[in-house]
Amino acid sequence: MLKQMFVPPPRLADLAPEEAALISATRKWVMAQRHGRMCPLHAAANQLGALQAARSLHLLLAHVGASWPDPVAVAPPCCPALTHDEATLLGMVIAAHRHSRPVFDALTCEMLGEDARDRIHAAAAAVGHAIGL
Repeated sequence: MLKQMFVPPPRLADLAPEEAALISATRKWVMAQRHGRMCPLHAAANQLGALQAARSLHLLLAHVGASWPDPVAVAPPCCPALTHDEATLLGMVIAAHRHSRPVFDALTCEMLGEDARDRIHAAAAAVGHAIGL
């Protein structure tokens, strides 16, 4: 357990292309949302290559932003490492799309209530499907 606390965060370059695109799109969406220079939906679509995937991500990030117990920590687009929240978000999408609901719930049950988990699970599964994880 103590060893796991000192494991370096995942690196963007070590992720599968679809996973890296999801993290990059999330970072661009957050930047666009914060700075208002570009529509967040279009910022995500530019990274994901599909408007439907960006819509799914847009919905997921809206649910996460409304439900997460603390502000979501997202690194700048140039950062090579993932934040803990980015890694959790990626894990949620993978769990919702590839695995059963209990895997998703195990990842999120300590920080999200049941209603929020239901909404976020559905949105995360849609993102996973849209980007082909």
